[in-house]
Amino acid sequence: MGKLESEKVLSQENTTEVLTAFNKIPYGLINAEITGGAKETLDELTQICKLYQIYKKGAAFNVEGTNGDYVPANLNYKMAASLINKEARFLFAEPPDITIEAKGDLGKVSDESKAALTVINDLVYTVLQKNNFEQQLLKAAKDCFIGKRIAGLINFNEEDGVTISFIPSTQFIYSTKIGNPSVIEKFVCFMIIQDSVTLSEKRIFKKKYILENNKVYLEEQLFNGSGTLIETVTEYQETLLETIPVSIFINDGLTSEEQGESEIELLSDYESWYSKLSNADIDAERKSMNPTKYVVDMERNSTKDLSTAAGALWDLGTDQNLDKPQPKVGILEPAMNYSEALKTSLDRIKTIGYEQIDIPNITLESMQGSITSGKALKAIYWPLIVRCKEKMKMWRPQLINLVDIIIQGSMKYPNTIKRYTNDVVTPVAYEIHIEHNLPLPEDEIEAKQIDLAEVESKVMSRKAYMKKWRGLTDNDVDDELAQIALERQIIDDVSFEQVDYENASETKFEPYNGITGEGETVGQSAAADIKNIDIKPIAENN
Repeated sequence: MGKLESEKVLSQENTTEVLTAFNKIPYGLINAEITGGAKETLDELTQICKLYQIYKKGAAFNVEGTNGDYVPANLNYKMAASLINKEARFLFAEPPDITIEAKGDLGKVSDESKAALTVINDLVYTVLQKNNFEQQLLKAAKDCFIGKRIAGLINFNEEDGVTISFIPSTQFIYSTKIGNPSVIEKFVCFMIIQDSVTLSEKRIFKKKYILENNKVYLEEQLFNGSGTLIETVTEYQETLLETIPVSIFINDGLTSEEQGESEIELLSDYESWYSKLSNADIDAERKSMNPTKYVVDMERNSTKDLSTAAGALWDLGTDQNLDKPQPKVGILEPAMNYSEALKTSLDRIKTIGYEQIDIPNITLESMQGSITSGKALKAIYWPLIVRCKEKMKMWRPQLINLVDIIIQGSMKYPNTIKRYTNDVVTPVAYEIHIEHNLPLPEDEIEAKQIDLAEVESKVMSRKAYMKKWRGLTDNDVDDELAQIALERQIIDDVSFEQVDYENASETKFEPYNGITGEGETVGQSAAADIKNIDIKPIAENN
């Protein structure tokens, strides 16, 4: 019986929609670019399409106990999709900080290097902003968690500038160098630029990069839906790039799993059972709300078409063919004694599902009355923070590679960056830093007090404090510090020591900005003012 149920679930997953999901790209185009086992690649594409269907529609489950006499509930709870969205938001809802700095082993940085780094930082920031990089990165994380991997492709074009595209795993094929998997030797991606039911009207754009003898070659072609070549957009030619302008982001997995792993696979079984039990509970409630009615020893014709409206009157008659009839009317209503046990089972399944990707199973109800400070939230979300740190071990170097491609490509193709900057990108020794940001509120007041204590103890500069907490640039900080120094000098200059006013005439002070008259000392002026005050006893004032 269990085997039969699993077969039913598999038949629901292997729908026509799944099996034809990647038929938008003809098999012939895929097979032509695969070196090795084409069947294994196509089988994996089929599996990835199933994973996307679970994300979009929910995990399949088999209803039971219907006996074909009623339509059972069929509500997918999509727990896997919800958890993946939460994980992606926690990872990149606060975008990472990307900075380009001088190499740390160069010693003092020259003014020319500082100017060159400023140009590079401004260029990278502008390119990322124009490409909506923050939004693309968040979506790319979801695709990576679902489809095992994702590709970030940089394109340099004088007409469109520098463009960044994230391509899901169902639309690209790649191979790496033997013995060095970090070097990509071949990358082919397929983009549907015009979709249509009619194959002759459909248009598929193929972009192909090949790395040979440390030189990158490019070819671009346009096909229709049947795989027939329509146009060669770019002939096979050498580019100025030294590496293929792509970064491959591979999700988790072991050392032997070079293609990555999907988090849908971790969550689908828990979601399936959660949906199955929840739908069974819905069916039980429906039965309880509309209980089964029964009659005993009643005449058949009198029990037809009985009304169930409020206040309805049933005119029933006993069966006259019985010698001693015992007429009776009643309902069969489920007792729902299983509710507590079901709630425990559902909570357990949900909690285990959350634990698979280290997301805390908390709600507003569970947080009532608890401490919600920044430290408390960080403690609650600590397993997820550690998981995100683990994922950044892969995301950080690939993002660094992506930014490095933008910088190097801008130097090779300077005409492609004219829309972003008027300056020339000059070669300089640099290193790229990417700082991951958490979307948790910080205890700002406490953090400020700690930084202020460091400023007072001379282990943190005022400039660093202002840049951190007030978001000032270097020039703004310099202006602010100059203003503070000027105000302090003015206060120090106008302040004077305590003076014995009885001998004030013997104390000489230099005039300050004309505050006192020419030849008159500050002490004489102050003493004269005091002598002119009419001081009366307190009793007289009263």
